[in-house]
Amino acid sequence: MFNINHSGIELLSVELWREIFDYFDVNDLWYSFRGLNKQIDGIIDQVQLHLNFEKKSNYDYFIKNILPSINVVNIQSLKLRKENKIKHFFSIYSLNSLVQLRLLSLDGIHSFNDNLFTFWNQLSSLKYLQSLKVIFGTNSHPNNDLKEKEFIIRSIFNQDFCPLLTCFIIKNKGNDNLNTELPIRSLIQTTKMININHLSIDNLTFNDLIKLLPALQNTKLFCINDELSCNNKFCTQQTMTVEIPLMFECKKLDLILSDDITFEHIEYILKHTPYLKRLILCSWFHLLDAKKWELLLSVQCSKLLEFELVCNGDDDDNDYGKAGHDFEEECRATTFWIERNAIISYEFYSNDDFYYTIVKFNIGKTKKLNGLLGIFE
Repeated sequence: MFNINHSGIELLSVELWREIFDYFDVNDLWYSFRGLNKQIDGIIDQVQLHLNFEKKSNYDYFIKNILPSINVVNIQSLKLRKENKIKHFFSIYSLNSLVQLRLLSLDGIHSFNDNLFTFWNQLSSLKYLQSLKVIFGTNSHPNNDLKEKEFIIRSIFNQDFCPLLTCFIIKNKGNDNLNTELPIRSLIQTTKMININHLSIDNLTFNDLIKLLPALQNTKLFCINDELSCNNKFCTQQTMTVEIPLMFECKKLDLILSDDITFEHIEYILKHTPYLKRLILCSWFHLLDAKKWELLLSVQCSKLLEFELVCNGDDDDNDYGKAGHDFEEECRATTFWIERNAIISYEFYSNDDFYYTIVKFNIGKTKKLNGLLGIFE
């Protein structure tokens, strides 16, 4: 028989309440439900918390109204943007107190200038962390100290910090004159495979890439979004030899290359990624060689579906103009490029005074388009 002493909401199961609460961010959850009754307060006290302070204005409300009543162990994801919020939050909670954390995103943090790396050493306590994103500096306030970024990379790859990590994104926004081509200090050759399947690093030298490769056997997406550089160090023939491919799982490469990266370097990388499906490269016009790309992609990338090559140069440079023209002629005359419906386009960006020659093909889209056209034949 219905008990008139219970309100309708009290009859809902704990599981149903938890499902309902999953649709609310922490501020809305507290504002809408906290204090309704003891039963709901008890459920809220046990709910997994996902804190997102990348939006404007919600941080102050959290600090004033919610912070005193939450259980830090319930925090499963934390996103913070801007230096003042990041430092304020961690003046209240230590990083190593967030033992159940699955996701951590810190955007706009600056170096602590601590040679003991006290804050970053606490990453060793985050045994369940699966996603880590750290962006040092901002466009308006650059960060010009790379030691802490390097420490994090060494800790993940050499010290077994965050063993369940599957997504790792790290970037430093520094002054243009900051030397970002230096190798990562004290990085040693990795020997142990780690779980990361999405890896994005802003700058890396080719020699450091070689050191990381044994750890990247689970990596499906690999991105270097500022520059992969050779660092003017000669790689011996033995170093460049590939006996066993190490990145079998890799399906997408997205790399920005310095002007000292050659076809030999690219071939070495592609030998490690035999099942690659998407390849995006940005470099200089010395890589505008259709015949070399035909040979390289035919031999090393038999599974490739999508290819994009962006090469820049000065429009007044005759060599740049000739390279683009020759590539376009090869695409029109060569079966390899014709079958892939390769497209060459040109773009100009006034802010850097460079022209860009873009070579693209997408086999998946071409097959789909041909299939649609076949319907009307």
